[in-house]
Amino acid sequence: MMDKNGSAIPIWDRFPSHERLAVNFTLTCNLACAHCIVESSPQRTERLTPDEVKSALTTAKSSGKKHVTFSGGEVFLFHKDMTEVIAFARSHGYVVDVETNGFWARNDTMARDRLAPFVEAGISGLSVSADAYHVHYFPVERAINAVRAGRSYGLLTEINFCPSTEQETDAQIIAALEEANEPFIHNELLIRGRGKDLIQLGDGRPVTELPDCDSLTTTVHATGDVYACCELDISTDAMKRTPVFLGPIQSAPAEMAKQQRREALVQEFYNPDSPIYFRKMIDSHPLFTELGTDRYQSICDLCMKALGDPKRIDSLLEMLNERSATP
Repeated sequence: MMDKNGSAIPIWDRFPSHERLAVNFTLTCNLACAHCIVESSPQRTERLTPDEVKSALTTAKSSGKKHVTFSGGEVFLFHKDMTEVIAFARSHGYVVDVETNGFWARNDTMARDRLAPFVEAGISGLSVSADAYHVHYFPVERAINAVRAGRSYGLLTEINFCPSTEQETDAQIIAALEEANEPFIHNELLIRGRGKDLIQLGDGRPVTELPDCDSLTTTVHATGDVYACCELDISTDAMKRTPVFLGPIQSAPAEMAKQQRREALVQEFYNPDSPIYFRKMIDSHPLFTELGTDRYQSICDLCMKALGDPKRIDSLLEMLNERSATP
């Protein structure tokens, strides 16, 4: 998908973040990429059941979600389960996209054949990776074959490129994509999962130089837990000590109401129009001002520190409750 200037943009940007759901269906993957933020590999066995996915889709639909992206791991390893949940999602009114490494697109014919059941089940978009981490396993031409097959079926497509330290390989991949006239999205290497081992951390940035958070998409992880953010790092328990962690997929109604309140708090914390917008809180609230003197590797680091403190959470909730009580 491209903007009016011809630049590639993420296909899920056709929906605002509060209408999106991400389902990390499995951590099983035929690859073990060195930068994988969820640390997928052939040895990982975590996977949601179709019933768990359907439960998550049903709950999210009642919260106003309209779009779902299925990712892994590698979803094309489980075409039977995937086509079942894709069809379920479509029957409930979702627009459905899938992410893949494109291993299955050895040539044009194979690409169309492997993609056909997903198209029949109801997908609308296809996201594929092409970078040095994936080219370690197979050539970039598979990503090109995959998106071309997708467009032949009328799908929206995107290719994601993540830079590496292998500058020559990066240049070759970019040249191949440009020669094929395939636009691509230039992503940053994230300090998550295995990616943490690839980045030499500096001193970080002050809050004033951090971007606003653009990752507030409700995410169902392959372990069965639900988060208010798609930039997951479950290698530590830090995220579970914040309201970003919403709880398990299948919860009692009372617990689901608590999950909705936690997610609403996180969204308000990053909403510039909210009274508890994080920049406003750091500028004026005594429990938050000290955050303005620290430096952070990313907005995620700030999030874990700010929302990992129960006293700060209580103050945010109090402010939101006061706003709700105001006529």
